[in-house]
Amino acid sequence: MPMSIESAIPPAAVDPARILATLQAFARIGYQPGGRMLRLAFTQDDLRARQLLLHLMSQSGLERRVDEFGNVFGRLPAPGEANTRPPVLIGSHLDTVIDGGRFDGSLGVAAALEAVALLKDHAESLERPVEVVSFAAEESSRFGRGTLGSAIVAGVWQPDEIMHLQDVDGRTLGAVLQRIGLDPARVGDARRDPGAYAAFLEIHIEQGRVLEESEKQVGIVSAIAAPTRFRLTLTGQADHSGATPMTLRRDALAGAAEVILAVERLSKARESVVGTVGTIQAEPGAINIVPGRARLSIDIRATSSENKRAVVDALTVEIERIARERELDATTELLSDEEPVPLDGELIDLLESCSEARSIPAIQIPSGAGHDAMQMASICPAAMLLVPSRAGISHNPDEWTDLDDLVAGVQVYSDAAWHLTMSSSEPH
Repeated sequence: MPMSIESAIPPAAVDPARILATLQAFARIGYQPGGRMLRLAFTQDDLRARQLLLHLMSQSGLERRVDEFGNVFGRLPAPGEANTRPPVLIGSHLDTVIDGGRFDGSLGVAAALEAVALLKDHAESLERPVEVVSFAAEESSRFGRGTLGSAIVAGVWQPDEIMHLQDVDGRTLGAVLQRIGLDPARVGDARRDPGAYAAFLEIHIEQGRVLEESEKQVGIVSAIAAPTRFRLTLTGQADHSGATPMTLRRDALAGAAEVILAVERLSKARESVVGTVGTIQAEPGAINIVPGRARLSIDIRATSSENKRAVVDALTVEIERIARERELDATTELLSDEEPVPLDGELIDLLESCSEARSIPAIQIPSGAGHDAMQMASICPAAMLLVPSRAGISHNPDEWTDLDDLVAGVQVYSDAAWHLTMSSSEPH
């Protein structure tokens, strides 16, 4: 498929009021005091949001299905033999982090519904079907690992690799799926083969300030950074804080403090790498007791595999040194070790052409956050758009994107979906 656009602009403009109404409808589910959103994967509010999506799909005349992992699909068929061609897949996710915002994830689903609404008016001309998707469990907030639904569809992870994952209450993913009526033994049936989709498009708010500071309305993602995540447990000796001299202490929390600073120092030293210690627990947790155990979650990510690996390897050496010098035992549990994903060049060209055709200012940027597009890229060409988020805030009740920027991003996204769906050819 030639990705440059010879015909001008598709004869369809997005409806700002409709986009806003869809976002507001999702935002009412899981709304907490102070504007916080809480729709953790597979909780009651997450299921309610997906029921609303199924309702909206029905109103749009889409053929609906929920797969064996709980991913929600809505299909707009193409006429005749064109319906047998691989569909264009568009969408994102509806689950949120703890104390999240109203745009993260939901924007991608609302944009997909808008794109399909425009395509539906010209359904007799479709050269292939288009499907809207909301992937389950994109956020890692509940089970410590993200993009679960898309990874299952893409076959990146096998079901037996994730069914043991636990939430903070000790419930396994397998048990949670069973509780909501899904059969863990059939999750593998959700997998799709390479070539099952012609392309995958996603749109998301930027989780940074590049677009805002460069005064661009659209970011075209060149590559998606991938994390290496692990839990570290440091074990020393819990002792009385008053009766134990400093020279005799095996303070696990002090060792953890050194590790945290090492994560920061090593990550700063390598281009494109970011490192975060997002959680820490100290035990026994009393003011008059030297901590005997400390648990940390560590996230190292980059768009360069080489740089990420260098930081992880250097950090491993540092942890061993800190443990040795402080007489601590150190154990690590690898949660995920993913490779950065470059997105499809032809689709990037298409998105740039769509932006230029609408005179919408755009820039190519990497995504430091993981998204479903990085999993789908393993079975089909994938591309992604970002729109500005005020002050770069995301995963936060204060996240906000101005309506003009939302509309600009959804317009480029819808135009790209239009060109892909109206063509019988496929990206290489």
